Amino acid sequence: MSTNVILTSDFPSNPPTSVVARIRAVAQNPRVAWIAPASVLRRVRYVAAQHAFRSLGLANLEYVDLAPSSTAQRRLASDFDVVYLSGGDPVLFRANLAESGLGSRIVDFVADGGLVVAASGGAMQLTQNLSVYRLLSSDVDHVVAARHAYDGLALVGVEFLPHLNRHTEAFMVKVRKYSEAVPHDIVALEDGGALWWNAEGGVSCAGHGARVCRGVVSPMEAAA
Repeated sequence: MSTNVILTSDFPSNPPTSVVARIRAVAQNPRVAWIAPASVLRRVRYVAAQHAFRSLGLANLEYVDLAPSSTAQRRLASDFDVVYLSGGDPVLFRANLAESGLGSRIVDFVADGGLVVAASGGAMQLTQNLSVYRLLSSDVDHVVAARHAYDGLALVGVEFLPHLNRHTEAFMVKVRKYSEAVPHDIVALEDGGALWWNAEGGVSCAGHGARVCRGVVSPMEAAA
């Protein structure tokens, strides 16, 4: 488990102060690589992201394209202090990270001590598997049967469910049933929160979260 991985539902829209402080602690003016699920999202979302990060005192944000020829992608480890993965369709994001080779570079970035902060569909990329997202449109049996085709980068040892406060009880019933068939816990997080890992592999939570394991949902204690 990595201590350099932070999962959120909606950062920087509703930023926990602990996440902002962690990013600022990396460097005096941390260089942040901003990565979206697809290149076509740059024009619409990157400008908004620049404004959001600047409002938090993080002005050194650079767009990193998913194209394999991207110069910024090739120099990820040498030119950036923090990698940020935005929200969006996690299945599309996974496919583009694999095709571009950027997924393996992110794994290397963390191994070298780099900090990765991610939101929603971007955060799912860092986990064991993305299949909890597929429960939104498919039944549990179908999702479990094809689960092997949706592995994440496995930088943390859980699966991740963002936007816990937005999901219906009917959907959470599916999540509980799904959790009975998978080998990893599912950690769920409300908007405005964050999850990160300590040196012993324990999960700390800022805001409101829950752990789903073998069909049982239990609250996660917020960090001090």
